[in-house]
Amino acid sequence: MTARLRMTLLACAAALGLAAASSAMAAFTPRLDVSQTPPTTGSAGTTILRLTVARTDDALFRADFYVPAGYTASLTQSAGTTIGTVSAQVEVREPVAGAVLPVQGNIVVENPANFTTSPCAPGPHAAVWTLVLSAAGQELRVPAFVDPTTGAATALGAYRIRACLPSPHIPASSGGATFGAKLIQAQLNITGVFTSPTASGDYPFRMIATPWAAPATPNAAATTESIAHALLPARFTLRTTSRNRRLTIRGTLFNGPEAVGGQRVIVRVGRRNHTVRTTAGGAFTLTLRFRSRGTTTVRATAVVPSRTFACPAGPSPAPAGCVSNTKMFYTVNSATIRARIR
Repeated sequence: MTARLRMTLLACAAALGLAAASSAMAAFTPRLDVSQTPPTTGSAGTTILRLTVARTDDALFRADFYVPAGYTASLTQSAGTTIGTVSAQVEVREPVAGAVLPVQGNIVVENPANFTTSPCAPGPHAAVWTLVLSAAGQELRVPAFVDPTTGAATALGAYRIRACLPSPHIPASSGGATFGAKLIQAQLNITGVFTSPTASGDYPFRMIATPWAAPATPNAAATTESIAHALLPARFTLRTTSRNRRLTIRGTLFNGPEAVGGQRVIVRVGRRNHTVRTTAGGAFTLTLRFRSRGTTTVRATAVVPSRTFACPAGPSPAPAGCVSNTKMFYTVNSATIRARIR
């Protein structure tokens, strides 16, 4: 195998999410994380979907991503329009076992009429996007099918994004791959398509995912549900008081209706950064002493990671149940205020 062909195959594996498989059936517990930039209501910014697969998991056959009710979508972009980026990390067995390779590319709009016979999602579609990745000078394309939900599926969300992946157990000569590449993580940054809800609240994204059973049989019984909550809007409150050349800065950090406790916050006062942590109620306080009276600027920033918690009680739409439940990750900045040192 030439170095050029090897690199092409490795990149293709990353784009398609292929996993190295064993003869024994492994676990299947994929995780979904989401973010909204900016993390506000009524924003047509960037919606981020991040899929993480454990290294010991079975290979992914199909993933259906459901965008929650309350979101609206613009699906009328012309073919050839770039609507975002995609990045992935893949673990490979060759040329170095256990090596992790990054792959990046764009999300490009296609003409849906060209994809009506796809076995993944046959029939007409509101939109078809292609993940366009480049490796070793060659272009690789992976389609995703986007539609408003209908019928019982409306209980899962307002829109569905579907992608199907080939079995890693089929020999390369037959269109598959046996060179041992496994998806670790894939992230889609979709810009200017989805507008976040106008009302404050908890908006759960869902992923219904099905693994392969070797050699190439979808294991429907092992289908799982992963939930990721977009709690909107993320917001700071910030105010200052001053006395005897002491400036006291008080603020709160909220994620939708919930206070964000234990979160590290960077408060920039003038040209200096100061670190504080929020209480369980999402509040923080910083007091600084100044040598002289005057004015300064104050601004706060928080980089909030994804947080995990127990799956909800009750039945799941997936036969194997819910395996992951997370709250959104995001970065939020307060307004900049001018404080008087008295």
